[in-house]
Amino acid sequence: MERIKQYKKIHMIGVKGVGMTALAEVLLANGFSVTGSDVHDEFMTDAVLARLGIAVSEFGEEHVHGADAIVRSNAYTEENEEVKEAVERNIPLFSYPEVVAELFNAHRGIAVAGSHGKTTTTAMLAHILKAAEKNVTAIVGSRVIDWGSGAVAGDLSKDDALFVLEADEYKEAFLHYQPHGAIITNIDYDHPDYFANPEDYRKAFEKFVALIPATGFLIMGDNDETLAEVARNAACKVVVVREEDREEFSLHSPGAHYQFDANLAYRAALECGVAPAVARAALESFHGTARRLEYIGERNGAIIIDDYAHHPSELKATLAGIAEKYKGKHICAVFQPHTFSRTRALFDDFAGAFTDAESVVLMHVYASAREKKEGNKNMVDMAVMADKVNEIAGKKKAVYIEDRNDVIDHVRALAKTNTVIVTFGAGDIWQIARALCEKEAEG
Repeated sequence: MERIKQYKKIHMIGVKGVGMTALAEVLLANGFSVTGSDVHDEFMTDAVLARLGIAVSEFGEEHVHGADAIVRSNAYTEENEEVKEAVERNIPLFSYPEVVAELFNAHRGIAVAGSHGKTTTTAMLAHILKAAEKNVTAIVGSRVIDWGSGAVAGDLSKDDALFVLEADEYKEAFLHYQPHGAIITNIDYDHPDYFANPEDYRKAFEKFVALIPATGFLIMGDNDETLAEVARNAACKVVVVREEDREEFSLHSPGAHYQFDANLAYRAALECGVAPAVARAALESFHGTARRLEYIGERNGAIIIDDYAHHPSELKATLAGIAEKYKGKHICAVFQPHTFSRTRALFDDFAGAFTDAESVVLMHVYASAREKKEGNKNMVDMAVMADKVNEIAGKKKAVYIEDRNDVIDHVRALAKTNTVIVTFGAGDIWQIARALCEKEAEG
């Protein structure tokens, strides 16, 4: 079986993806030469790649020539000209999960899984281990503000190497990994385009837990019945972080869900030999991750925040935290749903998630690449969702606006000193938050 460490000159197809950029940073720090390619569009990772000195080109078959091996994002198949060229030239071709699994499985790995909160929890744990001066490598699914990227690049050649990884359940990708320890934040049905029903989703987590050896550990909370059921079959030590035993941390991000994530990371750090005082100090110095309650700027005195939340539970929890922090302010939620399949399957839950927002702007659904290819047959009428939000609220507080520029104009008119504007979604809605601030600079 071929392994990535047999090679030195690596070309990465789809390098601008957050995970791919983080992997590129880890490879570069461990002696590999890295180039990459992607679409021309602007990504939040562009600055990271430039800082690392990784040359990035637009897709073209010539870019694979001279590479010892190719690493491709799972978003790209043989329909991509570079993937096709690599296959025709018999250049060793690896997928992102295969390479991450090879590196992770060769070391003492801690995988962080769950429907919500895994990005923040992964970053928190890696931040603690870094502060404790452990030889830690980490790959996180977002830019961590304290690091300036989604990676910590430790020395993987040493026996004391720890590897902390955000482990995605989509298409059961987390089954590639062999963790020594794991955190599961929660199990809340998602990805209906792959998992036909909640039972299939639960079974994927059962398989993941079965990968943890008897000598390892599983960290979890006590407030999730599905997770409790899954954990009953664990062969490893199970650490349940009970509500009455949780620590209270002075975090930069507000909300009970961030306190919960911090407690899971804290307990995992203790399992890794970090002193409690060191773990606490690290958590309280942690500034969060990009697109998780990220402060973008202000317009006319209104605070503008961007958040990745794209599931009803995430929306509800995040809005509750914002309402707690900004009591008395008018909260405007601007939401771009992610994928037709999720929006349709959880339609009523989405409509009921905006309790803590005084005004709601709904945008068109950001479709997956597969859905875009299939055309409009799976579309969801967001005007109907706006009506549903208003029905639940008993008043008109939600509108659906189709055109992006009209959304910006509408939200600009709401920007006042007593207002907090929050953009939500896993698509490209972050550009709207930034456009609001840019317009402030122009005015």
